[in-house]
Amino acid sequence: MEKMLIPIVALTLLTVASRAEERLPVPELQVEGLPVVPEPQEEEFPDTAEFRKAAEQGDKVAQYEMGGRYFFGIGVEKNETEAFKWFNLSAWQGYAPAQSKLAFCYYGGIGVTQDMAQAVKWFRDAAGQGDAEAQCNLGKCYLYGSGTEADAAEAVTWFRQAAEQGHAEAQNKLAECYYVGHGRDKDLAEAVKWFKKAAEQGVADAQFYLGQCYLNGHGVGKNATEAVAWFLKAAEQGIAGAQHNLGCCYLKGEGVKADSVEAAKWYRKAAEQGLAEAQNSLGRHYYGYRGAGTDVVEAVKWFRAAAAQGVVESQFYLGLCYLEGHGVDKDAAKAAAWFRKAAEQGHAGAQGNLGMCYLEGHGVDMDTAEAAVWWRKAAEQGDVDVQHNLALYYAQGKGGKTNDVEAARWFRKAADQGHVMAQYNIGLCYLRGDGVKADVRQVVAWWLKAAEQGHMMAQYNVGVYFINGTGVKADAAEGAKWFRKAAEQGYVEAQCNLGGCYADGIGVKADATEAVKWLRKAAEQGHQEAQYRLGHHYTSGDGIKADAKETAAWWRKAAEQGHREAQHNLGICYLDGKGVDKNTAVALGWLRKAAEQGDASAQYLLGVYTLNGDGVKANRAEGIKWIRQAAEQNHAGAQEALKQLGL
Repeated sequence: MEKMLIPIVALTLLTVASRAEERLPVPELQVEGLPVVPEPQEEEFPDTAEFRKAAEQGDKVAQYEMGGRYFFGIGVEKNETEAFKWFNLSAWQGYAPAQSKLAFCYYGGIGVTQDMAQAVKWFRDAAGQGDAEAQCNLGKCYLYGSGTEADAAEAVTWFRQAAEQGHAEAQNKLAECYYVGHGRDKDLAEAVKWFKKAAEQGVADAQFYLGQCYLNGHGVGKNATEAVAWFLKAAEQGIAGAQHNLGCCYLKGEGVKADSVEAAKWYRKAAEQGLAEAQNSLGRHYYGYRGAGTDVVEAVKWFRAAAAQGVVESQFYLGLCYLEGHGVDKDAAKAAAWFRKAAEQGHAGAQGNLGMCYLEGHGVDMDTAEAAVWWRKAAEQGDVDVQHNLALYYAQGKGGKTNDVEAARWFRKAADQGHVMAQYNIGLCYLRGDGVKADVRQVVAWWLKAAEQGHMMAQYNVGVYFINGTGVKADAAEGAKWFRKAAEQGYVEAQCNLGGCYADGIGVKADATEAVKWLRKAAEQGHQEAQYRLGHHYTSGDGIKADAKETAAWWRKAAEQGHREAQHNLGICYLDGKGVDKNTAVALGWLRKAAEQGDASAQYLLGVYTLNGDGVKANRAEGIKWIRQAAEQNHAGAQEALKQLGL
């Protein structure tokens, strides 16, 4: 059986993004402002005049209450200056709630010129009296360096005092400090403890962070169901990150039944708040696989929004949309421009596609050297498809000169990552000694890897090597096994060889019916050797009912493709009138074709008929010429004929 080696495949444009899994982002802890003063209800101030009278008489509680009335405009016209005045009077009398509100006024410049140092002073006074709100806000001042030198350790001290009094926001801030290691050593278990306390009091950020902890197993055992529950609480309060993560959970079926519609709903809520990652995810939802999603126009809208915020994956996808005309008119220049934006941020897929643009002149001037520059960047990041394409670039001399060593190096890198075509091609390198020392054992080793991944040409070649014992111990059964795998994928050479195995009992139990089955599959695909062998089965009736007409029909198909033995046999059919009408002239036409290809029997018969003028004009010289050629191949009949002719 002949060994068949397949040439290196052509370069193809990469159009699938990041094969990377979509991961839920770990939130960055954000600096937040001080909380607003809680607004009192009307019934808390049943009689403004009564409170005013008491306040004017120096009652610190009444002064504080009057400050609250003016702050919110309850029972009186809202007046921040008056509010400040009454908070100030009460605070100077040592009333902690008033000190806390006075600090807030200084912090925000409410009713007074902003003065951060005064804010810190009054927060400290109130905090020292145990006011939880003041303790929390003083902690923020220390954490962010507002009105005082930043001191994370001091911040944690005040957050803890407030948190232990049950102050929800302080619990959340304390958890954040433990989560990132601000002011204390990083302690995820302690972070989870305080996030949970704050989350249970309804703090949306804490609910979000707690969901993250459960999802990623930070400080607590992984529990996707619990994560989803907390994401949902935060999402319903409008936290964009939680809405996005909830969408991701629905998409993947993590902690909840997979539901792409529900995923899109939550992506949209976060995207409409401007969260770039959600805009990208929503774009991907609409884009689908290779642009086959539900609404590519909508996908482009969201990719564009995220790309404008610098989301590299969206820039990459926009490039694909312009390249393929998904949701926008095709525009190679814009595609290349978006690929460049993403490529310059290190996106391997964009680097690969930008390289392809330069190689083929899509949207940029053709520049094979620049193509190699971008492909190398992607390849060095481990992009397996680009590694393979870079190897092809060097193997095929796309830069003007082949470099077998570089080709083999990149084929090997891609092959080591399981790229099936790279495994096949590195096998070819070892077969030919291209860039590596020829090593038939390495050939078999790499082709086996490719074969195990379903590469049909590798399966066929491995079958040949096992049958012949090339680079591996001969094992006919193993050879037949691999022929079958390739044959079942429709590979015609394997179908023919598997038919031969069944016909001759090579590696399998001889089975003429099975042989005919596989030979027919190959023959119907135009394989001339299979057509020739199938003709023999119709002649012998082995595995199928004998049929001279079928014999001649299959030999004709093979003969017309130039199969020498089929041409000879078809000639005999015409000589004998088997399966066809007897016709010596037609017979000699086919025998001549076989003879011209060196078939000794055809040469002998053609010589005899030409010499005798049977079916053709007699020509002694021509006849002797053909008989002599047959004799030179040790054809006994031809040699005897020459003796009888005295030659």
